[in-house]
Order: sequence, then C-alpha cells, then structure tokens
Amino acid sequence: MRTDALRLFGTDEPVEPARVLRAGPLSLELQRGRLRHIVCAGREIWHGLAFVLRDADWGTPEPVIDHVDLQAADDHFEVHIEGHFPAAVAVPFRLHIRGSADGEIHLDAEAVPPADVSVNRLGLCLMHPRSVCGARVEVLHVDGRTSASTFPTLIPPWPPFMLVRALRHEWAPDALAVATLDGDLFETEDQRNNADASFKTYSRSNMAPRPYRLPAGVAVRQSASLRLEGAMPADAPPAALLRVVVGEPVGAWPAVGIEVHPADVQVPALREQLHALQPAHLHLAWRPGLDVDWHGMAELLAVADARLRLDVSLPADADAQPALSALKQALDHAYLQPESLAVFPSHPARIDAARHLFPGVPVGGGTPHFFVQLSRMDDRPALDFASFTTASVVHGADDDEVMLGLTSLPDMVATWRARHPNVPLRVGPSAIAARSSPLGAQPPSDGTRRLALAALDPRSRAQFGAAWALGHVGGLASAGVRALTLLSLSGASGVVAVAGETIVRHPSFDLLATLGRPAERLATTVSAPGRIAALALRRGNQRLVWIGNLTPEPLTVELVDRGSRAVALEAYGTVSLVLD
Repeated sequence: MRTDALRLFGTDEPVEPARVLRAGPLSLELQRGRLRHIVCAGREIWHGLAFVLRDADWGTPEPVIDHVDLQAADDHFEVHIEGHFPAAVAVPFRLHIRGSADGEIHLDAEAVPPADVSVNRLGLCLMHPRSVCGARVEVLHVDGRTSASTFPTLIPPWPPFMLVRALRHEWAPDALAVATLDGDLFETEDQRNNADASFKTYSRSNMAPRPYRLPAGVAVRQSASLRLEGAMPADAPPAALLRVVVGEPVGAWPAVGIEVHPADVQVPALREQLHALQPAHLHLAWRPGLDVDWHGMAELLAVADARLRLDVSLPADADAQPALSALKQALDHAYLQPESLAVFPSHPARIDAARHLFPGVPVGGGTPHFFVQLSRMDDRPALDFASFTTASVVHGADDDEVMLGLTSLPDMVATWRARHPNVPLRVGPSAIAARSSPLGAQPPSDGTRRLALAALDPRSRAQFGAAWALGHVGGLASAGVRALTLLSLSGASGVVAVAGETIVRHPSFDLLATLGRPAERLATTVSAPGRIAALALRRGNQRLVWIGNLTPEPLTVELVDRGSRAVALEAYGTVSLVLD
C-alpha cells in the first residue's frame, strides 16, 4: 500500500523529529546533533550550529548518533552526544552543548580519528539566516582587529569576512547577537551561491590547502558560544494571513524546457508524453564521444513542437574546432539547428569558433554547474547569454532547507544583472538532486534516501518535487529570467518513470505540462516566499494561478486576483484558499 510518506517524499525513509529546547529567551531545535532555527521574540537569530565533516570529494556525510544524554528544563538544558561520521575512516566525535537561563548557548566539540583520513573540512559550522542581508555586523578578527560591515545583499563570489573570531550583528533595532568561535581560522561565505538561504561561518579556511590529512589519534577541538546583547524587542506580531496577489501582465512567460537524454530516443512510449508536455525546448548536454541519434532527436523535437537547446562540454585543453565541426555536420545531416548553444569551458577561442560554425544561433557559456562557478569566472568572453544550473542538496538534504533555498534564486538573478546588465541568463537543467559535481565524486545513492550532493533524490518523483518545481519556476519567472530548464523527461530527475513500455507520470508532470507554451506572465506578489510559492500566467482569455505550500504544515492562503478562470494547487502540505 502506498504510504503518505511515499506520496509526499517518494520514500519511506524516516526523518528524526526535532527536540525543541529553551535557553532563557532563546528557543531552538536539536536534531541529529545539530542546533537549528535559534529564535528569539519570534525572529530567527541564527539558522544553525553544527559540527560537520566534508570528505575529500566535498560530500557531507550525515552524522550517526550513537548516544545522547539530555537534561532539559523550561529555560535551560545540557546535552552530551557521542557519534561518528561515516567517512572513508569512521571518525568518532563528542559534543557537549548547554543552554543557560540567561540566554547563552555554548558548544564544545571534539573528534579523534582512529586512522589517517583525508578531508576538506572538519569543524564547526555556524549559519546566519538569509534575513540578515543588509544587517549591520561587527567582525572580530583573530589578530584582535574589529571591522564594521553589513551582511551582503548581492551575492559575493568569495567569502566577505575572513580570519573571523566573532560576529556581532544587529537582529532588531538596538538588539545584538554575538557568536564567538574558537579552535581554528574561520571565515564566512554566502551560501546563496549554491542555492542555500544562509550565510555560513566555517573552518578550514579557503586560504589553506585542501583536502588535508587528519592524523590518527590527534584530536580536533573547537568551541562556539552564542549570546544576546542590548535591547530585548517585543515579540514579533502573529503572522498575518498568507497572501498571494496577482496583478497585470508584465511581459512574456519564460521559455520553460526539460532535459532529454540520448536514451529517450529509444523509448517510443516517451513520444506520447512529450506531446502532452509540449515544453518550449528540449535541453541536451553533449560531449565528444556521446552517441546521439540525431534523426531520432529531430523526431522528438517534432513530436514536442519544441526547439533544441544544446550544451557542449569539451575537454579543458582540447582544440574545440574538430569537435564543433563534427557536431555541426551531424546536426546538418539531421536537418537540425539548435535554438541556442552553450560551450563549456567558455574560452574566448571556443566561443568564436562556435559563432563561426553556427551563424545566427545565440552562443553562450558559463558553467554546467552552480552559480558560484559562474560568479567566479575571471576570463569571461563576450557571450550572447550566460548559463548555470542549480541543485538543492549541495550542502545538505533536509526537506525545509531544500524548499527555503528557493528564496535564493531571485538573489542570483539580481546579482548577475547588477554586474552584467547586458548578458541575459538561461538557467538549467536544474533539479533537487545534483546532476554532477564540480568538486569530485558524488556519494553513491539508490534513490531512496535524502543525501547531500547525490545524483538521485526520491523527492523528485513525489508531491514534494512538484511543489519544489513550482517554487523554482516561480522564483526565476518573477525575477525576469527568460529561459529555464528543470527536471528531465526520464532518468534520475525524470517527470516520468519508464518500465518497459509502461509509463508512470510523476506529480511534476502536470505542472510542467501547463508551463511550456507561450503566455503572458502576470505580476505575482507572495507574502511569505519561504512558505508558499505561486506563479500566474495568462494564455488567451484564461488566467492560470498555481499556489504551492513549501512547508509540511497546513496553510490558509488569501488569493487576491480579479478574474482568474482557473486555480490549480500543487502542494507538499495542504493549502486552503480564501478568495478575495
């Protein structure tokens, strides 16, 4: 029998419930040895604090908790935790966390590897929420200096704060929060670069060589303390009724496409699905040596009434001319011309060669990976467009973090436009899972577990995946992106599952089937972007509004829209509508 967990998440994998604790005016959650959502007066002060291992491929293995001793009262707590990180060598750790009635939290962490092990990081990770963007902060550095700054609003490509000992930020007028870290050199980076919604202060520093060796028997010891200073504001007022306001047309609906693979050509049953989907484009990632039946691909394009968006990845030091010439010849033989062509890596000579061989076709570049790789490109040639992808599990795979990360998408677009106003963005193919990693090998996955940086994620095939897709498209459309690709026709992040000639449509299929054809985008305002997602379009005389719940809690949403002909819901938790 299909369980609620399978319907919502695509897996029956259990999720450990969080334990709510208090330290004076602070409330927080303890889950799998991590402190999460540290809140005061209804406002999130710190997003999380954890002791984390990043392996030699930048994977983030979930800690295994072996023993917990917790003593908690109404206004204070103390907890001792023993566990281990399941890395190449299992690394045991111990945590001692205490919260006092005066509102201080202190964490001591120790890990002693039993054998030499190579890692990229082992240490404390403190996260500030995205809501601190623009907030004043004082940085105490390891040499005793203090610098005054603000948390960035646009996304910096490199860590904005280095050699950090403490961060003191204003979370409400005249209310300050101080976080002090000891045991290593710490720095702060903006995790919106990787589709997270937080600022992370961590060790080991980017200035140090990585990966590095943890020697057997040598303890890693670090500590953190969190406290409040200054005024204590009144509790935030209760949240108002959630609201979605739909306005007038504000331009063309973006071209929404789907990724295809060469194997899709060999499955006749997929053609009926493509005809039903009618995406704006089919997005194919090609590399030299990849066998593609281009005549079959032309048939798929005809069935879908779509155009071909083509990404070309070439060896870093290879001459691009032979590969691009062979590709051009194969496409000509099948009477195919791509709608656009992106070339990776995007060296100037390669962009010039592509423009020469494909006259009239927009030629772009950037990265087949994440926004941070695009942002850090120093030698960027003149491009007709820039491209990057997103994955929602780069650093972790918690349900709420995956959904909350969608709020970082408009920030990426705003950052790019501020720096490169004349170079449009085309985003994707994107998914919850990571199609690939620029950092090393991805963790093995059978598609039944939530795993950081994995290529398979069970939630893509469930109701959760449809709500995520709604938030992804809504976030990029509202930011004015003109072309995007998400999920794939089949495969790891497919909107359908193929078993012989049997096809099963996943919940995201119905959503994408409404979005690929030309339409007008309607202005849409969402009162709580981290909790609900919405998109609205007008096609002919029909106004179509989609609203999705990005939380597991039932929500009531007021829809303010004059004249909608249709309202469709795609939810992770349920949504009750109140029509204005």
